[in-house]
Amino acid sequence: MNAVTPMGALETNSCPVTREAFARLRRSAYAPVRRVSCAFEEGVLVLFGQLQSYFHKQLAQEAVAGVDGVRQVRNEIQVEAAA
Repeated sequence: MNAVTPMGALETNSCPVTREAFARLRRSAYAPVRRVSCAFEEGVLVLFGQLQSYFHKQLAQEAVAGVDGVRQVRNEIQVEAAA
């Protein structure tokens, strides 16, 4: 599985699907969404990470909608409210 994390993996990952998905996440107007990670294998893009609201979780999913080569987005982002 080709995984992309927000800490510079964009430059080292050769999968165009994960590069595009990560680029879309980084362009989000919402800082928490820019920290979401993703992985891609066999047409499935998996979003993962931790956010503090379902709103941000949905925004991350919408950000990667329509990436060429993605048949399905599986949103595995965990929502944990701030203490």
